[in-house]
Amino acid sequence: MKKKLLLSIVLFWGVMMCGSAQETGRMVIKGVLTDASTGEPLPFANIGVLGEPLGVASDVNGEFELQLPARTADMRLRFSVVGYAHVEMSVREAAEPAWLQVALKPVVFTLESAHAYAKSLVYEKMLKDVVRDIPKNYPSLPYNYEGYFEYTLSSGDSVEFSKEAIVNIYDSRGYHRSDVHTVFKELNYRFSQVRRSREVQSVFDGLNYFDDLLTADVVRHTRNVLDIGQSGEYVLSSKGKLLYEGDSVQVIAYEVKKPTLSTSGSASITGFSGEIYIHLKDMAVLKNTQYITASDFTVLGRNLIRVGNTPREQVRMTLTSNYKKVSGFYFLSGSTIRYSYRENGREVRGRMQYITTRVNRNTPEPHTGRMYYEDIPANRNFWDTYSAYFQGE
Repeated sequence: MKKKLLLSIVLFWGVMMCGSAQETGRMVIKGVLTDASTGEPLPFANIGVLGEPLGVASDVNGEFELQLPARTADMRLRFSVVGYAHVEMSVREAAEPAWLQVALKPVVFTLESAHAYAKSLVYEKMLKDVVRDIPKNYPSLPYNYEGYFEYTLSSGDSVEFSKEAIVNIYDSRGYHRSDVHTVFKELNYRFSQVRRSREVQSVFDGLNYFDDLLTADVVRHTRNVLDIGQSGEYVLSSKGKLLYEGDSVQVIAYEVKKPTLSTSGSASITGFSGEIYIHLKDMAVLKNTQYITASDFTVLGRNLIRVGNTPREQVRMTLTSNYKKVSGFYFLSGSTIRYSYRENGREVRGRMQYITTRVNRNTPEPHTGRMYYEDIPANRNFWDTYSAYFQGE
C-alpha cells in the first residue's frame, strides 16, 4: 500500500522543479544511503547537484529518487548527512546503475582531553548559547508548516496496521522556551488527507499518535537537554567534533542519572540519554537523538501513564529530530520515533515519521485544537499522484 515518496528539497524559497521538468530529456537516479560501518539506512540525508537548486532528501529508510534534466549530466552530485563524510560523483555516473547504493563513513574528530568537570561546564555553556540564539535561528513569529506523516505497527514479521497522512500545523508564536502548558496551547494541528491499511474499525484505528513526534522537537519543546534550569541533572560529555558542509559541528552526549518526567518528558522512565549536534557557527541544533527505556508504554503518548491490566515490558524508544537551514532560518525538517515492547510474550514494534514539506511564514492560517481522532475517507486520486515536494514561500 505504501507509496514511495519523492522528497524534493528546493534550496531556495520560491524556486520549484517545474521549470526543469519542462526540459526535454530526464535522468532518473534511484538508490539508498547507508552507514558504511553498520549498514543501517541514513534518513534525512541531502542529495543535491552542486551549484543548482535541485535535490532530494532520503526518506526514513535511507531511500531516494531524483529526476534531473539531461543538461546536468556532467555536474557534480553530493551526498551528505550530519556526522558523515560526504561523497561526490557526476550525475552521469550516479544515473548508470538502476539502483545506486552509497555508503557514507562516520567522521568524528575527537577533542583534546581535559578534566571531565571542566568539559561539562564548556558543553553546558554551549547549550545555554543555543537557547539564547533560538529567536535568531528559528521562526519567532506565527507560522504554518505542513508535512507527511506515517505510522506503522508490527508484531513478529508482519505489519498489523499502517497509516499515512498529510498534517497541517500552526504555531501561534514560533520558537521560544516556555512551560509545557503554554507550548501545548500554542501548537495545533489537523489532518487533511489520510490513507490506512484498513478502514477504521475501532477507536485506536482513528488515533493519530502525533503528539510524540511534535515533542521530539527539542528546540520548541521543554523537558529535554536544553532545559538549562535542570542542567544539573545531566551529565555532559563530548562525542567529538565533525565537519558538515564545511562547518564545525560539536556532538555532545548527555545522560540523566535519575530520569523523571520533568527531565525527559516520558512517564514510567528508567533510562534517558542521547546526543545533540550543535552547529558552532550559528549555535543552532542540527540533530538530536534521544534513547529511552521505560517500565511501561502507552500508545496515547509517552508522557502519559497507561491505564490497563496488561503489562508492557522491556520498553525501548529512539527519538530523532533533524533541522535544516533555508533562507536564513532553521526549521524542523523531520522527526522519527522507533519503539518496541513486550506484551503477552510477543514483541511489538512501532515506527512513526514526520517530514516537513512546506513552511509558510508570510501568510499563516490560524487554526485551533488538535485532531487526536480522525476517520477521514482515503482520497485515492490524491494518493495516486502525491509526491512530497518541499516548497518555500
